[in-house]
This record gives sequence, structure tokens and C-alpha cells, in this order.
Amino acid sequence: MIIDTANECEDRIRKVRGGRRFPWVGTCLLASALAGCLGPVAGVFPPQKGEPTETVFVVNHGWHTGLVVESRKFVSKERPAWAAAAGNKYLEIGWGDEGFYRCEKVTTAMKLRAMFWRNPSVLHVVAINDEPEIYFPRSGVIKVEVTATGFKQLRDYLSSAYATDDRGRPIDLGKGIYGNSRFYRATGHYHFPNTCNKWTARALRATGAPISPFYAVRAENVFAQASKFGTVVRGFGKD
Repeated sequence: MIIDTANECEDRIRKVRGGRRFPWVGTCLLASALAGCLGPVAGVFPPQKGEPTETVFVVNHGWHTGLVVESRKFVSKERPAWAAAAGNKYLEIGWGDEGFYRCEKVTTAMKLRAMFWRNPSVLHVVAINDEPEIYFPRSGVIKVEVTATGFKQLRDYLSSAYATDDRGRPIDLGKGIYGNSRFYRATGHYHFPNTCNKWTARALRATGAPISPFYAVRAENVFAQASKFGTVVRGFGKD
């Protein structure tokens, strides 16, 4: 059974977990639901032989994951913020807790707040010219080929992640944490288990790929799932 969206998948799992009167039945149904979530979306993923494809990279930084896409595929009229990457080959896009993402020093209080409070979120957008595995020499990288339809759905997902002001413009929050990067106010709130890695998994699910956001709380979960349908360019922690 195929489940077409990440939200549908998670809603279904919540309903299954709600059946507490018959724990063994709930366990079996949960396993079945999760198996369904892992299936590719028919007609969208994977690309058929000879079909034109687009490339998406999954980058694992250890605690956080992001996506790298070709900047020329993101036209500035959809989100003016994309225009900041004009002339650069790739964009790395990540989502996360604003306080945690932008802080200079992580504290215990910050970790607790990220886990137990609904926190404002940001997008971190980085313009890069090198191949992802060169630009991020200590990060894991997986290459995923997706269909034109899957890529359009991914682009819509990423573009909709920008929060906007009253005039429909992205809200620029200033310089990012490395390279040629900027922070922008994002839609949604960060709270456990709605982590940056689950956001990445939802983005990949938008391409039709067989990934379950339910499992994707940690970076290693995203990377392990993506390695089953993508090509591992470099494993995390590997030279």
C-alpha cells in the first residue's frame, strides 16, 4: 500500500497507535503502516529508464541534514531569496530551530527549550560553487536522481518553507553560519520530534522517494533511509 504524503503517513500512524485496547493488534497494524510509508509514490519515483532526471543531494553534518540542489533550477520570481545565489552552482537548504541554529554557544537550557517548546524556525540557505562532497569535506553525501514531477514537488515544498511579510517577501534575518549564506524566517515551528531531520525527510518524500519522516528524527536515520534509494558519494565520517 502506498501513502502519498508524509502528513498522511504520520496521521495514519497516530491513528494506529491510538488503539490501546488491543496492544498486539496495534503493533501489527503499526508495522504494516510503517511498511506502507516506506514505499515509493507510484508514477513519481523512481525515474524510469531513459526518463530525464534532476539531481538532489542529501548532506549529513552529523546532527543536522540539509539538501543541495542546482541553483539554476530555482527561479527568482518564485522566491526572491533564491536570487541571492545567482551565479553559483548549488544551493544548500536547511531548516531548524532559530535559537539553536543561530547561537554561538549551545547551552543545556537551549537544548531543553528545543526539545520541549514550540520554537520559531529558520531556513539556512547557502550558495556554493563546488561539488557538495568537496564543499563539505567532513559531511556525508548521498546523490538522489528524481523525476521532473518529483523535483517540481520538491521545489514547491522548499519554496513554501519561506515565511513572508505583508508584501509577500521573504524575511531576511541576516548572515548565515558559513560561506555565502543567509538566514530567513521559515514556516512551521521546531519542537521534538519535529526536527530539522524530519523536515529533510518530508522534502525527500515530496520527490516521491520511499522515505518515512516518522523514523527521521536524527540525521543518521535520514541518511540510512536515503542510502537505500540514492548513491552514497561519501559516508558520514569517511574521508
